[in-house]
Amino acid sequence: MAFLRVENKKSGKYLRIIESYRDNSGKTRQRILYSLGKVEDYTPEQLRHIGSKLYELGGGDLKQLLGIATTEKARYNYGYYQIFSKAFKNFSLDLISKNIQQKHKLSFDFQNALLLMLIERLHDPCSKRSSYFNQSEYLGIAPVKLQHLYRVLDKLSDYNQLIQKQIYQTGRNLFNQKLDVVFYDVTTLYFDSELEVEDSVRQKGFSKDGKIGKTQILFCMLIDRNKQPIGYRIFKGDTFEGHTFVHAIEDLRKDYQIDKVIVVADRGMLSTDNLKIVVDNGYEFIVGERLRTLPKHVKSYLIDINNYHKEWRYIDSLGKEVLVQFCTTKYKGRIIIGTYSQKRARKDCYKREEKLITAQKLLTQPALLAKKASRYFLKKEEKEKYVLDVEKIKRDEQYDGFLAIATNNEELSIAEVLDQYKQLYRIEHTFRTFKSHLETRPMFHWSNKRIEGHICLCYIAFTLLNHTLLKLESVGIKTTENKLRKLLDKMQVSLIEHDAKEVLLRSAQQPDEQLIQQKLGLKPLPNIMPKEAKSQYI
Repeated sequence: MAFLRVENKKSGKYLRIIESYRDNSGKTRQRILYSLGKVEDYTPEQLRHIGSKLYELGGGDLKQLLGIATTEKARYNYGYYQIFSKAFKNFSLDLISKNIQQKHKLSFDFQNALLLMLIERLHDPCSKRSSYFNQSEYLGIAPVKLQHLYRVLDKLSDYNQLIQKQIYQTGRNLFNQKLDVVFYDVTTLYFDSELEVEDSVRQKGFSKDGKIGKTQILFCMLIDRNKQPIGYRIFKGDTFEGHTFVHAIEDLRKDYQIDKVIVVADRGMLSTDNLKIVVDNGYEFIVGERLRTLPKHVKSYLIDINNYHKEWRYIDSLGKEVLVQFCTTKYKGRIIIGTYSQKRARKDCYKREEKLITAQKLLTQPALLAKKASRYFLKKEEKEKYVLDVEKIKRDEQYDGFLAIATNNEELSIAEVLDQYKQLYRIEHTFRTFKSHLETRPMFHWSNKRIEGHICLCYIAFTLLNHTLLKLESVGIKTTENKLRKLLDKMQVSLIEHDAKEVLLRSAQQPDEQLIQQKLGLKPLPNIMPKEAKSQYI
């Protein structure tokens, strides 16, 4: 039979789990099953917890023994508020919130309402109305009225330029980074509506999401090499993306006083006027070149594989090495770098084959071809009669695997230029975060002011998320958006009524929870704490 015994030694009192047994001669003897160490190594609370657990394992009802009734009255998440309210303050957005509150003499807590919408966006994106109903799920959020959430959006619209500048400047200070490369790109964000309204930013246009017929806005963004936001702008949904580039460059000079950077952008931004504006502002560029529209003598040189004698290698997203061959030429004062890779050639060929398969299907339905015949390598011979455009297919095949990049920088090596251009995937990842993780679209707001407020809200949410991931990476903790979300989901406390008193009982800590809190300068919550003590931790 096993029992617990305290043994007195010169060095202190020791806790032992002892078992009694009979030896071969029938004598009663004892042996140590497990040593629990010194009594003084445990706090009274820990000893009580061990005793309670042993009693329960023995089938005892601790509540009945102690005559105590314990009831869970509510459950809250504390992870999102604790982590992201810290990031919110790091960017001094609490001071901006306070200034807005005082300047407009708001009768509600502006920061509290804003934090609710940010936390909801980062936790489980939903409508503002749903956020209103979900507010009781978070520890740290005071009661908010629905109309106050919409009023916050209006103020975000009014102060979005100030917020953008604050985020940019604080990001530079927090990570002590020199801004030398700026990535620029454009995407579309659609609405759950087909109704166009005059003078509204909601207009129909070319959709990068494939949402034909839906109204949309054009969302343009500047980031640095770490995906830290520099700024954004919104344009009407029917704006040509190339026309937005000039505004981005002007913003760098006027609003941020940025003197010298290399602007990296995709082919949609390349035009003579755009490049002139870049140069006139004293900037350098690395921009995707429209290979097919170059003069014949330049194009012929760049699609001749016999000119590709040099190599550049990089590791793709699957961890595989990719070989890229390249050559260079000059045209209109810029260096044109032609690149070729077999991986890209296979991809180009596959895309064309897909279109040809679609073309064969469309040939049986000529009524559908009026506006998209050329897209699928078809041409019209007679009325309502289409055939494959063999010459166009052959011309298209010439470009398989080839890509051109233009730059006016003569100091960087070609390998460095190619590496910078490849980093454009960072802004593509940023857009993916906006669209998927933060679910910025589809949008359900109709007025320009609310639309602008919603975009500003999502921009702040992205900033807080990216800042937190960068901060953790800087101290050796590399995680992802989804892994962080899963961890924060499990950071909960229960409001327990225990012996007529209310206390907060924390959920079991996750493996990385305490480490992340420590690295972000946050206090881990105790196992049990009085309800009124929560302000010390969140």
